[in-house]
Amino acid sequence: MDKNTPQERAEIVTIFIENSLPRKTTIYPLHANVRQYGMAADMPRSGRQRTSRNAENVALVRDSGAESQETSIWRRGFQLHISASSLR
Repeated sequence: MDKNTPQERAEIVTIFIENSLPRKTTIYPLHANVRQYGMAADMPRSGRQRTSRNAENVALVRDSGAESQETSIWRRGFQLHISASSLR
């Protein structure tokens, strides 16, 4: 069996990607979105959004970790009055 050079392999992959067709599992949800919403993009998800995990809280916990590396993230959140669920 002849081995292809890296450049030849890259060309083969490029040709495959350009010529391959998407699967039904990709097309059907996109088609359903277009029919229902008029666009292929996903609609926003319903449900409660996390509001307590923000850049400020993340930085606060991270900075407190620089001072004391033995303290767990959960314990730091407790000390900073940040709920454990927002530290995930």
